[in-house]
Amino acid sequence: FLRFSEIADDARKRDVIQARGVSMTTLTWRDVVVKLLSNQAHLPLQRRVAYVGERIRWFFEKQKEAILNFMLSLEGTPAANMFSPLYPRHAKLIQQNEMIKHLVYETYDMACQRQLKQFVDLFDDMLTSTFSNPWVFLKGTTAGDADEDMEVWELPNWEDTENRIKEELACRCSTEGTISRWLGEIPEESSKIDEAVERVQQHVLRTYSFIRSQVCDQVELFAESFF
Repeated sequence: FLRFSEIADDARKRDVIQARGVSMTTLTWRDVVVKLLSNQAHLPLQRRVAYVGERIRWFFEKQKEAILNFMLSLEGTPAANMFSPLYPRHAKLIQQNEMIKHLVYETYDMACQRQLKQFVDLFDDMLTSTFSNPWVFLKGTTAGDADEDMEVWELPNWEDTENRIKEELACRCSTEGTISRWLGEIPEESSKIDEAVERVQQHVLRTYSFIRSQVCDQVELFAESFF
């Protein structure tokens, strides 16, 4: 759901002109892209992340009966040796006493709600900082492939560390150069406003797709750690 989300791809001429505006200092197309991203993508993506969090919370809250049945089914089975012997005993207490069951379920739901709030707050802060300066989010990296054989992996020496720093700086400079080249292709002439609108919208969609991919990866990671 989140990874395939899109934003409106019909930026009107008026939107681009208003985003560029008139001010004492000259606004660049880079600033225009940031404004359009903030207006078109920030709030929708924030709502989608909140929806994902609510779905995860709902999923875990619906697992209470399944967990209780699992704990009850352990007694007298070979799998019982893999878990605490207190599981079946506690499950029987929960099943037989409605007060205990209510309090345990209520505490479980409160824990899910607490984790949801922390999850949403984390991504609200991240999205706010991301859309205020999305170009920092586009920095490249020279990290190695995660599928490399970990048995032969070793800590880098001083020379390798120096070379890695140079590679990181070169990669980031190349990313900045590519972005500047893309934005430099947008015409400045008023007579070419239609072409400028089309190119600006292309850059908005391209930047949003990258931000969306990064956010999806982090949502997947933090969903496992927060819940």
